[in-house]
Amino acid sequence: MQLVIAEKPSVARDLARVLGMRGAGKHAIDGGGRVITWCIGHLVELEEPAAYDPAWKAWRLDTLPMLPAAFKLRPVSGTRDQLRAVGDLLRDRRFDEVVNACDAGREGELIFRYVYELARSRLPIKRLWISSLTDQAIRAGFARLRPGVELDPLADAARSRSEADWLVGMNATRAVTVSSRAAAPRPRVARPPRRGRRGQSDSPLYSIGRVQTPTLAILVRRELEIRQFRPRDYWEVRGLYVPAGTPADAAEKVTATWGVALPDGKAIRSRLGERALAERIVARDESAAGGPDGAVVERLRQKRVREPPPLLFDLTSLQRTANRRYGLSATATLAAAQALYERYKILTYPRTDSRYLTTDMVKELPKLFGALAALPEYAPFAQPLLATPPAQSRRVFDDAKVNDHHAIVPTGQPVRLEELPRDERRIFDLVARRFLGAFHPDAEFALTDVVIRVGPTDSPTDTGPRAAAESKDADAGADETLVTALPPPPDRYRARGRVRLVAGWQDVAGIGQPGRGEADGDGGQTLPPLAEGQRLDGKFEVLTKQTRPPPRHTEATLLGAMESAGREIADEELRAAMRDSGLGTPATRAATIETLIRRTFVARDGKNLVPTDMGIGLIDALPEKSLASPELTGAWEARLSRVARGQETRAAFMADISRYVRDVVTAIRGGAGVVRASGATAPPRAPDVSPRSRPKRPPAATRAKATTLICPRCKQGALVAGKRGWGCARWREGCAFVIWFEIAGRRITDAELTDLVSKGTTRKRKWRSDQGAEIGGRLVLDLSAARDAGAARLDAHGD
Repeated sequence: MQLVIAEKPSVARDLARVLGMRGAGKHAIDGGGRVITWCIGHLVELEEPAAYDPAWKAWRLDTLPMLPAAFKLRPVSGTRDQLRAVGDLLRDRRFDEVVNACDAGREGELIFRYVYELARSRLPIKRLWISSLTDQAIRAGFARLRPGVELDPLADAARSRSEADWLVGMNATRAVTVSSRAAAPRPRVARPPRRGRRGQSDSPLYSIGRVQTPTLAILVRRELEIRQFRPRDYWEVRGLYVPAGTPADAAEKVTATWGVALPDGKAIRSRLGERALAERIVARDESAAGGPDGAVVERLRQKRVREPPPLLFDLTSLQRTANRRYGLSATATLAAAQALYERYKILTYPRTDSRYLTTDMVKELPKLFGALAALPEYAPFAQPLLATPPAQSRRVFDDAKVNDHHAIVPTGQPVRLEELPRDERRIFDLVARRFLGAFHPDAEFALTDVVIRVGPTDSPTDTGPRAAAESKDADAGADETLVTALPPPPDRYRARGRVRLVAGWQDVAGIGQPGRGEADGDGGQTLPPLAEGQRLDGKFEVLTKQTRPPPRHTEATLLGAMESAGREIADEELRAAMRDSGLGTPATRAATIETLIRRTFVARDGKNLVPTDMGIGLIDALPEKSLASPELTGAWEARLSRVARGQETRAAFMADISRYVRDVVTAIRGGAGVVRASGATAPPRAPDVSPRSRPKRPPAATRAKATTLICPRCKQGALVAGKRGWGCARWREGCAFVIWFEIAGRRITDAELTDLVSKGTTRKRKWRSDQGAEIGGRLVLDLSAARDAGAARLDAHGD
């Protein structure tokens, strides 16, 4: 006899219906040689600290770190009756096996394994692994149940994630909160919701999380950039041109902007630091107009480019698109997608991190196209695909890029759009159009790049424009480079045009249609016919503008930053390649954002997410900076992905987490606590890469401690302090970067390490030669050096 455990009652009822089981029960459905029962989300959780050691009940620094030898489980309050029923069934000797039919992912595996373990069941495990809840998918899934042992690596990753969150969260939260009680008096702050933990005084609870805190740090970093930003006026010169001799009102104008070329020749600087410079340019170009040195088309470049369809949706990209298009929160998007998967059964499993389909789905395409062709909204785009089946593209089908589940696509079930709630209809529309668009032609554009010269031709020795372009105004803000010295003539103006020739997939996506909420995709003016050497008449004007701070994060941009561990990566395919190194998983990122809001670290301001003073104060004064490192947490998530694939052991990962927790507690115990939690506007302190009390040679307890510095060689991993030096956290992936603690008889300071990594050199100081004599010099970064020598070498002649 077979016992089946689903994650939710609604899914259990669907399984029973498809399997031909009739009847109903309070806790299970019985019939046809099977019993189907269900969890209600998580029925089991990890025990509180006091269950391991009575001394851990009180919140005290001297009881930290809390490192259980083995974790214990307990029932989740409020669902004990269902847990008791599921446990009794798992111990029932009538059954020959149990089928784990929880959601096919890491959390679904954890839900089942915790219940199975707490019940002390010994039933052989089979796994139902499906990507949709259609009748066909359920029947096929039960026909090819997987042995539970095949999912043991996934279960190891799930347990490791759960236990790592407990270790970091429990220890860091207590350490930071308790150390802050003894710190200098703090201003009164808004407190997060009380957690009801006994033994805790009436002071703010500084909740720390393995994913939550680095996510908060991303928002705080951006907020501090905005607060420190000083806007500056700048000026641009714009030229309005028509073919020479043509009345200005009878011809299509060319709008071009003055600029000087950068040394790379691919970009220009057009922002002037003084209005007087702009007025001088206008004056000399107006005087040249109409003469032999008037405006002329110096260069004309035209090319036709193709823009392929975007990749299919995974959960994160769907959440980002829905937030940009409709303002939906990540949580609302997930809820709508989950309803379309569970209730309506018209979308595949939404909690996926893949943007590709497997090749065995090619045979399903006619069914999927046919279902969409039955809907008037999609018929014009689906019917051509039925008439002429598309070629198999690696941008859509790639087995190597599908792990647990493929991209989110329609299931091919009949759809009644009018019956869908508004959010569900919007999400289905996004997915359907993205899916159909993937099989339509590229969009094609005509790009035109025009350079207009005003003034005499260049002198062969003239380098003025480049010299002027490279000057940097330190007060410009937001890394704005302004032209502060007027280059000699000639002046050059650049105009760019982008005209869509073939809509292709953009027609399916609705880009350019009213009400679609997106730009028309052209991104440039339509230019009239021009030719090199053609004379033009021009008028010139000065435009006054102002530098702008970076924008605040929306949920869309924050999800993208979480996906790439805080790195600013615009390219979707590159972000997808880094998905293993992100903060959390697609299924948990929305919950992380909501947790930050619920705990009053972050507030919503329209579409923007803004850290509160409490959130800023926590990150700014966090005693251990690595707790807020997106890169470090991203590296952990990558290791969890390797555990799930059987490429790394759970024991190795948990040993490193335990070591890290010890180091964090040591660092916090020697720190000053969170002493500013309100009105914090100063930038974060310089990275503290080691505890203040670290001895000359760090003991084993402080090995492998992470910094907030990024490896300058691979530009991905965080630097960690090992036994003899700082190395890259990605050493397992082959990055051999290392800087030894001691060089030339001197220990490198934290400030020198920061200078080496960020500037490539340190300040000059005294060192010791091999003979013991003091010599002056500075350290320089040498990325080509052998690992034994280390990447820092002494330049004894450095000025």
